[in-house]
Amino acid sequence: MKKKNSWLNENIKRIAWLDHYTKPEKMEGAIKLDSNENFALDRDFVAGVAAEAAKQVDLREYPLGQMDELYALLAKYAGVSVECVALGSGSDQIIELLLSTLGGRHATVLSPTFSYFINRCKLHGIKVYQVPLEPDFTLDKKAFVKAAKRSDLIYICSPNNPTGNQLDRREMIEVVDSLEDRLVLIDEAYVDFADYSLSGEAIKRNNVIVLRTLSKAFGLAGARVGYIVSNRKFVKIFRSIIQSPYPISTLSLAIASGILADVDQVKQTIKSVRLERERVFARLAKIDGIKIFRSDANFIFIEAGENYHAISKILNSNGIVVKLLGNITNHKGCMRITIGTREMNDQYLKCIEQII
Repeated sequence: MKKKNSWLNENIKRIAWLDHYTKPEKMEGAIKLDSNENFALDRDFVAGVAAEAAKQVDLREYPLGQMDELYALLAKYAGVSVECVALGSGSDQIIELLLSTLGGRHATVLSPTFSYFINRCKLHGIKVYQVPLEPDFTLDKKAFVKAAKRSDLIYICSPNNPTGNQLDRREMIEVVDSLEDRLVLIDEAYVDFADYSLSGEAIKRNNVIVLRTLSKAFGLAGARVGYIVSNRKFVKIFRSIIQSPYPISTLSLAIASGILADVDQVKQTIKSVRLERERVFARLAKIDGIKIFRSDANFIFIEAGENYHAISKILNSNGIVVKLLGNITNHKGCMRITIGTREMNDQYLKCIEQII
């Protein structure tokens, strides 16, 4: 008699069939514009902060006081009380914790949006309702709220990834307030490049968590430092019960504090990225054969249509790596391209202009 599969085997089989996040390949010498890292922030500045941090810390010790120091700096930057901030090892680890403890049975998201969140929901057995954005990436508020009221968890990426746009602030608040009996997670990974944050609104409500990171604007993708902003009661529970005791290394904590201590340089870089984004947008808008969309993040979303393969080929031959998305809903041949330095941007712009 054939032995039945065990509970373990059945679950491994289920997990093996799930979609998964594919990390980009490391390509030596490439112009890397596929992961939205902030290459506009001076590398020597970041390296100097890291070197100074390495001198100060004792890696033989667990991180203790360093967390409190970073809490204070993050709270000041976000404009909230220190009791409303909690840390994590990048946004990914915080998402994982929230899904495993508070995810519920159903989640509602925009479509398209950050695929990692959808994949992790499926890993945890959470059914996901995807509500398509309008062709111009605005929100059908009625359809979204209707789907959201069937869910335990609502996820909104603001600005949205991969489309780059931030929904109207008033509309966002109306959606949040219509879902006061649901958990609303607002992912603000790119908010430093946008016009508004809902951190100040999150601390007034008992069901809203704003997720933020130092991986993008602050140039610390390799340090893995993320944080949440929420009401004091939830933050206290998150810090003491949900989060592990030492989620971030002593060195990463010291580097993050060092960067925030010189936040004016980061703010200047953010300003320059926003200006460069406008320059790139204006130049792309003059090219026939592609469609571009307004962005509030540090990347541009392009619909290349029938020019998709030709653009992909010439970028690849010139060592320029962008996020190739293919067809998304009714949009054909889509790409997401990070706003890099002026020199990096000019190289890919010349490639596209050469093809079309």
